[in-house]
Amino acid sequence: MLRMRLVTLVLLMWLGWTATAAADVNCEGDTLVDLPSQLGDTIRFQPDTVNTTSYWKDRVFRHGWNINDTTIVYPKFLDFCVKGYRWANHTFNYYDTAYVVNPGRGKKKFKVMLKNSNWLDFYSGHLGKWETPVQLNSDVTSLFGFHISGMGLSFTYMINARDLLAGKFIRNRRLQFSFTTSRIFIEAYYRKNDQSTVHLHSIGRWTGDEIFSGLKREGYGLDAYYIFNHTHYSQAAAYCFSKYQKRSAGSLLAGIYLSHQDVVMDMSTISAELKKHLPDAVTDYRFRYRDFGFMIGYGYSWVFHHGWLYNVTVVPSIGYRHSFPNSIDGKKSLLSTNLNGRMALVRTAGNFFYAFNFNHEGHWYTSTNHSFYNSYSNFDLTVGFRF
Repeated sequence: MLRMRLVTLVLLMWLGWTATAAADVNCEGDTLVDLPSQLGDTIRFQPDTVNTTSYWKDRVFRHGWNINDTTIVYPKFLDFCVKGYRWANHTFNYYDTAYVVNPGRGKKKFKVMLKNSNWLDFYSGHLGKWETPVQLNSDVTSLFGFHISGMGLSFTYMINARDLLAGKFIRNRRLQFSFTTSRIFIEAYYRKNDQSTVHLHSIGRWTGDEIFSGLKREGYGLDAYYIFNHTHYSQAAAYCFSKYQKRSAGSLLAGIYLSHQDVVMDMSTISAELKKHLPDAVTDYRFRYRDFGFMIGYGYSWVFHHGWLYNVTVVPSIGYRHSFPNSIDGKKSLLSTNLNGRMALVRTAGNFFYAFNFNHEGHWYTSTNHSFYNSYSNFDLTVGFRF
């Protein structure tokens, strides 16, 4: 009897040691190990005991991984990068969800769009001590193509539909880059028109419609402004279609701009009859200048019905203008005044969206002898789908 008790005691001690040893084993991955209830409580997963070398890789490459998942333990450098991204995303892309949300059914990361883009250049001013009015405009350049974007990358391909139908080659060049967050809007552009003809509508007392081939234009610049009411108002909802505005809201906008404009009007190409209306013997008018300054304006989005958004944004600017030596007035320091205006009508229906956008950018040159307003206007029609 005593022998049986000793054997039983040794067996219980062995089982107790086995259970204790099992409790010290590390868990691979996120699997929970359940031991029989008579051997003690269930072993709980502890993140600090995970083998991070393989665990974070398993989670990242697993379907449904979320960069905002705080339960994943990354290596030190990768952890720094992930935390930096989370901070930047929250700081620069946070919205009050009562006003602005991610569009579409679920979190859609990609967009594909069919676009028709039409732009027109317009020129108007006074020559010879503001005595001789002049007015010109280009033909409408019409582009048609598609745009696909997602995960911060985008690709656009457009063809000049009007020139294609007329059997001509495209002569106007346009490059544009934009970056939008809840707080900041940045846009850079480059445009050049050095071979296309324009229509001369008035010079002095003459009015009509004459083809004018002596105009060349090149311009590039950068606009950047801060959106003060960034939690309630989204510029991206109206012009990038990456957000959805649920309720009407507006915001004060303020920032800086840099601009370079070079417009040449060679009046030696016009007829002798029209040259009589020029104020003097000068036939080469060149307005070449560079601007630096501040811009301040307001943007408002009106949600007048579920799924419908109408936006108007007006941002005038003022600053310093440097006129180059080969400009019509020579090297001078002048006052810079410009205007940037936008308008959008957007319809959202599930993952589909339809939009009409208008953009006007104007540069007004003024001096003692001349005034000249050159502008760029763009009309876009867009049909898109999120997936």
